[in-house]
Amino acid sequence: MHSVNQARRGRNNGVGQVSIQAQQFSRQGVHILFDAACIERPAVEFFEPDHWREQEALLGVAQGRGAACIFRFRDQVFVLRHYRRGGWMAKLSHDRYRWSGLADTRAWREWHLLAEMYEQGLPVPRPVAARVRRHGLFYSADLVSLCLPGVTPLADVLRQRPLAEAQWRSIGATIKRFHRAGVYHADLNARNILLDQDGQVFVIDFDKGARRAPDSSWQQANLARLRRSLGKFKQQQGPFHFEAQAWQCVLTGYAAVSSL
Repeated sequence: MHSVNQARRGRNNGVGQVSIQAQQFSRQGVHILFDAACIERPAVEFFEPDHWREQEALLGVAQGRGAACIFRFRDQVFVLRHYRRGGWMAKLSHDRYRWSGLADTRAWREWHLLAEMYEQGLPVPRPVAARVRRHGLFYSADLVSLCLPGVTPLADVLRQRPLAEAQWRSIGATIKRFHRAGVYHADLNARNILLDQDGQVFVIDFDKGARRAPDSSWQQANLARLRRSLGKFKQQQGPFHFEAQAWQCVLTGYAAVSSL
């Protein structure tokens, strides 16, 4: 494979981490984008779950439409996600998307959006690498990010225990930070919000996310989507610690963060 482009993000992210150094290369319809400050130029095997299974480095698989593999490599833990379709389109093709240029591929867009947010100090995983494989008029894609240590999806936490009001307010304040930065999340739900053991809030899965001019219409729609998600989990069988007062705390925390 040969290098076709190299770019450095010169600004530190403000949280004591080395700045992301974006590099990309292409060969025979395979395009790879990676953070040279985090890993060396990755081989194709870096994106293959079977490779990590053979190396006995596969630590687990997170379930869901975009099932993610967790693996260890050189004392770091990574999350590998293969892009998969949902809904009725999955019946036509489970992982192929229409090609309209490399910059428009889902992995490329999400990697760059994550890199921008990470360097702004927003609570997201650090993007590590993306792979796009072209198949004629279509493509398939993968994304690798650093694994956030000790995190649990909000939905799983609420099945186990209730949250303190301060934690709900923190969730609302975190969402407001993204909105204030003009970040639109296409699927803000109770599985894409993570909590660590110290109560810090993270947001993941920015597939189809985008930068937008801050506007109350899409911001309120984002909040409403999360509210519906929590309500759906509440309707499922078994305990789920979410009540109306909890949502009021989310809104209170959201409103407490300045829009400026």
